Formats: sequence, structure tokens, C-alpha cells
Amino acid sequence: MRAKALVLGAVLFFCTVTGFTGCGTPDIVGNNLVMQAREDYSGLDSARVVMTNVDTGKEEKVFTFMYSGDTLVYSDWKLVDGRENSEYNDGKINAYHHGDKFYEYKDGDKNFKKYTRSDKHQMTSEDMITYIPSAITDAKMTVNGDERELTHVYDVKKVNPSAPEEGEVTDFAVRYVFDKDGKLKYFTETTIYKVDGKEKRCGYKTVIQDKNNIKEVKNIAGGKEDN
Repeated sequence: MRAKALVLGAVLFFCTVTGFTGCGTPDIVGNNLVMQAREDYSGLDSARVVMTNVDTGKEEKVFTFMYSGDTLVYSDWKLVDGRENSEYNDGKINAYHHGDKFYEYKDGDKNFKKYTRSDKHQMTSEDMITYIPSAITDAKMTVNGDERELTHVYDVKKVNPSAPEEGEVTDFAVRYVFDKDGKLKYFTETTIYKVDGKEKRCGYKTVIQDKNNIKEVKNIAGGKEDN
């Protein structure tokens, strides 16, 4: 998926793979914790999802959303090949600002898409939190003070994650960190891949902020008159 277009490779790949997801597997270590985190997230009225490149410490995607009645209102900012891209959708208009190009679609247009609580955007569904039980090859839980760390290692042949550049992915793992009450604090996805025989790593940390505390989502994509 989007191997070079967006360096959030594994993160966004798993946001789109719903065929593997679904009911959890009780035998897998941490199943109940992850399933509850997914359920809690999909039930939020609003939140801000921040994805940070572990190696650079830079934020590379910020997705902010809230529901206005039954309608989803969201903004999506991300880096694509080093350039800022933004999107805004309030159920009436869907605006995109990609580089120096601007696009806007309105309700009724062929390319317009409205999301609701039942017809969810991939970033507001439970699949935003990666969990593919059928592809997990190893799972372990450790306790560090008031935190519990859970690591799931995946069979890359089953999930086919992508790397930020051309190469062969050899390992993919997700590490979740929960607080003492079992609530998800954040999770980190790490992809190991080889390019020209050299092993490289790509990691992204995802934090869910401002849960049920977003009062307004701004149109960060602007308008035609602003570009």
C-alpha cells in the first residue's frame, strides 16, 4: 500500500484491512485489553489521533473528528513525500489541499462521501487500532510499574505491510501500552525491512488525545480563494 507516497505505511495499511479483523481470540495474550480499547475508541464522540515518526520525533499525521448529531466532521493533516496535505469534511463539503492543488466536492457530487456514526470513516472505526488475531505469531505481556506493555508479532506474509521505500518487509509488530486501569495510552507499530541487503526500521506511535473533548473542527483545507 502507498509504499512511497506516505511513510505511515503500516499504520494506514492496517486502517484499510478489515477482512482480517473482527472478533478477537481469547487465547491470544492481551485479547480483552485490545478488544476493549477498540470498542472504546469506536464509541467516542470526538478525539484527535496523532501519529508520530518514532525515529524523527515528528508528527506526520493528525486526524481530528467530532460528531455533529449523527454526522461526522473531521480534518486530516498528513505529510506526503515531505509535503503537507490536508482534508476537511463536515457532511456538506469535502475539501482537499494537496500541495498547491485544491479540490472541493459538495453533497450530491459523484466524489463526495458523507460519514456517520454507523457508516464510519476508517479512522473512526475500531480498526484504527491494529489487531489481526489470525495473523499473530507471538504475544507477550510485561508489567512496568503502573503500565502494562503488550506486544503482538505478526506473520508478514498474511498481512503484507508496506515499507516507506522499496524493499522486503521481514518483521512487523505492534506494542500497546495500557495504564493501571487497562485503558490504552498509545500503541506503536514497527516494521523491519531490507533494502539492498541492509536492514532498516520504520516506527510510528499513535496517541488518541482530547477524547470527547473536541468542540470544533476547523477547515484546515481552506478554500479556493485561499490558494
